[in-house]
Amino acid sequence: MNCPPLQADDLQQILTLLRQSQSPDTQIQRQVQARLESLNQYPDFNKYLVYILTKLLDEQEATRSLSGLILKNNAKSHYEKFPDDVRSYIKQECLSALGDRSPLIRATVGILITTVVTKGSLEQWPSLLEHLYSCLDSVDINLCEGAFGALQKICEDSADQLENAPSQPLNVLIPKFIQFFLHSHPKIRSHAIACVNEFITPRANALMANIDLFLENLFQLANDTDSDVRKHVCRALVMLVEVRIERLIPHMQQIIEYMLLTSQDGDDAVALEACEFWLMIADQPIC
Repeated sequence: MNCPPLQADDLQQILTLLRQSQSPDTQIQRQVQARLESLNQYPDFNKYLVYILTKLLDEQEATRSLSGLILKNNAKSHYEKFPDDVRSYIKQECLSALGDRSPLIRATVGILITTVVTKGSLEQWPSLLEHLYSCLDSVDINLCEGAFGALQKICEDSADQLENAPSQPLNVLIPKFIQFFLHSHPKIRSHAIACVNEFITPRANALMANIDLFLENLFQLANDTDSDVRKHVCRALVMLVEVRIERLIPHMQQIIEYMLLTSQDGDDAVALEACEFWLMIADQPIC
């Protein structure tokens, strides 16, 4: 779908409202909010919002991101009422902006993508997973990270859809995620582990079939220099204690020593995840 005809005057009016909504004056904020809400009666309003988010690269990040978040809220409340051309345009533009130079915009696009999936379904966006999968191998690190960020949000919000989809996408996605555990960029490693972690507790068949490969690569990240990666490693081990402890028993001595050390990690979030291990292990019959 080509870019819809957007009126310059309308675009400028919406941009002015978005900029004014960031004013510290609460009265102005209320006035702008009322005006933005009144614009929801016009279906094309959502086209303008996604256009600002994805196409106005010289606009301030805060304004672009706000445009995307308003669109996200509109989709959560009214997506089923969006005309087909508006839905198609939103999907098209989200995919085109996955590799935006701004981490904030990439994150906003990922939030919008997962909102569309949860309000509709993966079946209603059949090209999505294949497109995101293909982006993971891009030499453009922004595109790779943007795709991974979107996939992480989909895994968090739509794990059941992924596991029960007739095409069984997890049979392809899980091994791919594990492959990226050892990526050179810490953000990519973090996304990859976080994606897989969503399928530990539900014992997804695709993960259980790759559990040895998962553990082998997970253990290699135990002393990762990135705190987010270490946090996700701890979280994975805690969940594995509950669902597949027999796989951990051969390594339990090393895991206990690791958790003792990590409970004192300089990053509080990592230390907190490590402390959860002791609560979980205490409930197991082996103790």
